[in-house]
This record gives sequence, structure tokens and C-alpha cells, in this order.
Amino acid sequence: MSENTKPEISIYQHSIMAAKEVYQLTCMLPVQQRFVLTAQLRRTIIIVCNRVSAIANAQTKPTLKWQSAQFIKSYAELITQMKMSIRLGHFRESDLAELSNFMDQILVISESNIQAGYRN
Repeated sequence: MSENTKPEISIYQHSIMAAKEVYQLTCMLPVQQRFVLTAQLRRTIIIVCNRVSAIANAQTKPTLKWQSAQFIKSYAELITQMKMSIRLGHFRESDLAELSNFMDQILVISESNIQAGYRN
């Protein structure tokens, strides 16, 4: 892959840190939510990591653009689950601050990948 299309490795590092954060947070959930919400959050973060890996392995700009767009869909799903868990009282915003920071950093990198794909 040329240097022009290769995303920064930091996107992958951020996704791994985000996954670790999700796994730690889900251990804090109440017993009645350990199965449903834990499964949803963990499934979504795994999808996010898979999308980030696909971005890193994209060989062409159209593929990079498509994979980045798919990531944004997964990002939106995780953010929605985070907001719902706050509204339901399972987490406080401060509990999710670090995860939110990781996800925002990944989003910025993905959006720049999409923009780079549109320009070329």
C-alpha cells in the first residue's frame, strides 16, 4: 500500500485500548445486565476493531473509503449503546470518558481517511 493511503497505526492502537476499556467497563455492570448489555457492547467493540483492521489493510483508496464508512456505522452503534447505558443508570458519563476519548480519536482518523478517498 502506498504511503498516501496507509492510515496511521495509532488508529489500531486506539481500537485495542477501546476494546480493553469496554471489557473492563462491562465487568462493572449489574448482574441483570451482564449478559445482554455486556454481549452488545463487546460484540460492537469487536466489530470496531475488525473495521479498523480492515482500514489498515485497505489496498486502494475506494476500499479505504468504504471500510472507513463501515467503521463510522459501528462507531455510531457503540456510541448509542453508551448513551443508553448512561440513561438507564448502568454507567456515569465519567465512567465512559476514556472509552469516548478513544472512540473520538479513531473517528477523526477514519473521517480523514474518507476525505482522502474523496479527493483522489
